[in-house]
Amino acid sequence: MQKELRIEARVTPEQKKKIEQIAKKCDLPISEYIRQRALGYLPRTVLPDAFYLFYTKLCELCNSIDGKVDAKTEEKILKLIDDIGSALFLPEKETVAQVKEGCAKWQPQDSGQSKES
Repeated sequence: MQKELRIEARVTPEQKKKIEQIAKKCDLPISEYIRQRALGYLPRTVLPDAFYLFYTKLCELCNSIDGKVDAKTEEKILKLIDDIGSALFLPEKETVAQVKEGCAKWQPQDSGQSKES
């Protein structure tokens, strides 16, 4: 899909720095990070290599016990691996309650002339 439109936002230097840092932790360009957040997704930070090593070993362990434990235990292990993968690899979608909570905390930035002038 070709992206044709542009949205601009004004931020403070501190806000820009924070957005850049978080986008970098998620290994995303700033525009993609902002796009995902605006569409209600919670991008995941990039996990350290050690995590992938342990995850791989857990998968290998599961493969090695095939038939050596009862079906219920094996099912629990497979579910745990799936849960870990889903929780840490896939971007999470914010709930309506989370969006409302975030909006309630948002303070509009002062812009333009004040009503007192």
